[in-house]
Amino acid sequence: MGDAAHDLSGANFVETATRKRIVVASLFLVDLLMLTAATLGATYLRFNTLAANAGFENIGVQFSYYEVAEIAVLISLFFLWRHGLYDLERLFWGSGEYSRVVTAIALGMVAFILATYALRMPGLSRAWMILSFALSIALVSLGRAVVRYVLHTARRSGRFLRRTLVVGTNQEAAQIIRLLKSAPETGLVPIGCLASSQTDVLNLDFCGGDVPCLGEAAELATIVRERQIDTVLIASSAFEHSAVSRMLGELRGYAITTHVSSGLFEILTRRVLVRELAGVPLITVRSVSLSRGNLAAKRIFDIGAASLGVLVGLPVWAALALGIKMESRGPVFYRQERVGRDGKTFGMFKFRSMCHDAEARLAELKHVNEATGPLFKMKNDPRVTRIGAWMRKFSIDEFPQLINVLRGEMSLVGPRPPLPGETVQYTPEHWRRMEVPPGMTGLWQVSGRSSLTFEEMVRLDLYYIENWSVGFDMSLIMRTVPAVLFAKGAY
Repeated sequence: MGDAAHDLSGANFVETATRKRIVVASLFLVDLLMLTAATLGATYLRFNTLAANAGFENIGVQFSYYEVAEIAVLISLFFLWRHGLYDLERLFWGSGEYSRVVTAIALGMVAFILATYALRMPGLSRAWMILSFALSIALVSLGRAVVRYVLHTARRSGRFLRRTLVVGTNQEAAQIIRLLKSAPETGLVPIGCLASSQTDVLNLDFCGGDVPCLGEAAELATIVRERQIDTVLIASSAFEHSAVSRMLGELRGYAITTHVSSGLFEILTRRVLVRELAGVPLITVRSVSLSRGNLAAKRIFDIGAASLGVLVGLPVWAALALGIKMESRGPVFYRQERVGRDGKTFGMFKFRSMCHDAEARLAELKHVNEATGPLFKMKNDPRVTRIGAWMRKFSIDEFPQLINVLRGEMSLVGPRPPLPGETVQYTPEHWRRMEVPPGMTGLWQVSGRSSLTFEEMVRLDLYYIENWSVGFDMSLIMRTVPAVLFAKGAY
């Protein structure tokens, strides 16, 4: 497939050196502004004025807190630099950036305090230093979040992009290309791929439908130079180790970024460590912490949050029950058999959102199923009542599942429980998603909800299982609120 089939004429690619200068300068100026605001804010909060003076009796000199703040800001900027926070290859790839911000500012504050004692200048307000520390972390993190948001927005609108070459044409390379295309905020735009030597034996090209094949891996250096490539991403499973080493050697003299995939698509980066053993670089994957203590903490949290939800929501439940009864005959609650952990079935509660004979009418609608795999979804399902459509849009019909949580059949967070009829088509890989208790919400809920295909849902569920933690549960619950309020991907 030629380049014409993959039109990139509207994309705004930025030269590597220019991109780095702009982003680094933006980060530095934002950090400088936020650190200055933090120290001056601390001065005003502590002394109700920006003109306060710090007297150092041992040397008989007075400095304004404005001058002291300048010194503190310079020290913090130094530690931010030392922690790689102006190295673009270590930024915008995850939440680790913010933890490094905290560490750098903490070390900067310690260095500042030690400097004042070494110079026999103990006259600074301790309250001012604590306020400066707290405000610096908050404002620098906020400033960097704004820079990240602006950059991601620009990339989604087709600006500030990076020409990316994927080396390999196997299934892993194809998956990498599709993931990059689905995440434009990374700025990595795959403009083509290179065939591996394995195509001589297996004449397969899994990437042809996504990007054009620009040549073979043996031509890597030439294509990088001619196509002005910014980033090279090598699919490791497409090559022998010697071939990967050779390509890395060829690219050593080019001002580009080179990535080698690990193939660990389901593993959260915080579980992955790169370390050296006897001169051999190894990828270490930490085990999943499904200990009794963590599961007990998850259960305690579920019970507490579900109990609170039921108590606070009782007036809403009563109003919904009245509306359901007024619109159509039948029960308020709908109890549906679902498959839970380890394949055990249970009755999942919902507010009834369909007419009373919905199950009987399902067979006549099978031919208009809009979902993939064993799921049944229909955007304009005629069985849904008016109040039911409103409840579904904001997931209000799911509230009674708090009862299932209290009974231990479900968790607040986990894979969505399937219908028994859906599991008939499950493969062993699909059954892996039922290794944990099913949840009211999960990674699928904040990643597209009903707009996801079945295979995408399974992939997200497996990602959740591989990386489970109480903290992960908390973050997903917090991310569910805007997903529900804005009805993202709801039917």
